[in-house]
Amino acid sequence: MRERRFQGPARIVGWNPRANSPWLGVARGFKLARDHWLAGREEKRWYMEALEEAFPGSSSLLGDRLLLFHRAFSPDGGYGVEVFHDALRAGLLAYEGSKWRLYPTGALASLLATMGYPVYRVEARGRLKGKKIRIEGCEDKEYIIVGSRGYSGVARRLGGDCMYRVKDMAPGGFKPLGESTVEDAVAVNRAYIERLASEAREFIASEAGRGRVYVAVSGGLDSSVALTLAVEALGPERITAVYADTGMEFPESRETVEALASRLGVELAVVRAERDPLELIRERGLMARDNRWCTRLLKLEPLRRFYKRVGARVVVDGARSLESEGRAKTPRVGVNPLIPGVKRLLPIKSWSRLEVQLYASLKRLPVNPLYDTGFQRIGCMVCPAMHLHELRLASKMKPGFYERLYNTLKSTGVRDPRGTILSGRWRNTPTPRDKG
Repeated sequence: MRERRFQGPARIVGWNPRANSPWLGVARGFKLARDHWLAGREEKRWYMEALEEAFPGSSSLLGDRLLLFHRAFSPDGGYGVEVFHDALRAGLLAYEGSKWRLYPTGALASLLATMGYPVYRVEARGRLKGKKIRIEGCEDKEYIIVGSRGYSGVARRLGGDCMYRVKDMAPGGFKPLGESTVEDAVAVNRAYIERLASEAREFIASEAGRGRVYVAVSGGLDSSVALTLAVEALGPERITAVYADTGMEFPESRETVEALASRLGVELAVVRAERDPLELIRERGLMARDNRWCTRLLKLEPLRRFYKRVGARVVVDGARSLESEGRAKTPRVGVNPLIPGVKRLLPIKSWSRLEVQLYASLKRLPVNPLYDTGFQRIGCMVCPAMHLHELRLASKMKPGFYERLYNTLKSTGVRDPRGTILSGRWRNTPTPRDKG
């Protein structure tokens, strides 16, 4: 299934060689037009396993280092990320079928060659990239590293007789920069992040007025950072954190919200949906990206009633432009049309997920453990905004909820509820029911 494509203005992310980490606020570096972030534990494992499959024995050469992910698309239009480390673009990591596959670059080949990975020497005149070559003793490998005239590259097997096509070349001699941690990235970018946070606090203070301010929290890192900035700008006594329980929330999210509210010393209000979400699915069919009735009925409507009851005038939200085209168009100061009369502030609208991560790490905020299991976004246990790998991961982590969901769909006439959900097609097609 092709993912929806969205990109914003390109941003420059440099690389600090001493810390072996992304470097913000510099003039030269990688141009990244979509959201980007430091890979979590499971995301690192995906890369290392895909790297090992492409170049057996290579993953042991790298050790522990920061990986920067940049949202991209697989060759078939599905979910993918560009992977950066050691000041180079290592390749495209794509989710294809039910596994992760690496499409390596010449820069990665150069790095591995420098670290001692076997190289097949090729005598060639002129440009080697794109050419077909025959390699003696290729050992039936899908990818090999080739070297020619001071360059290293990656070649992919075409078929029998050890025929390969050179996919990419780069200058030889790319060198490993050493192991690195999130703490190293925070140290390098501390002054930049503090300036970013200072501007966000000033924005909140100038727009919030004098009354109580409500901050929407979800258990995700964006809303956690927005809440922390609001507390720093206005003081905990003026803040109420508001958590909307749709009935499909991950328990880990509620626990993260409670831990953060307790740490910051703010009031926490929990707003619950009045209807069982599975009952609504039985009545309406599955939600979809273009028909997210779940957000309207299970989240926004309960919040509207809550804000009306408490007389809220200002709400702070952690929405960011790089999350989606819709959020990119949302003004930093505005009003949600579904919650009229309430001023909405987006203090981190222009931030990347990397900047959010670094600020959260600087402040040592509680982080939802779901990120380290492989989720890129934190929402409901089933959501049309999920990527396919997240959907399948959620079904494994929360089998009880998914069994109830399958039974609900079966009662509405869906013949293969599990296949329907895990295919992901319903995300773009409302109410997928079998009518035969």
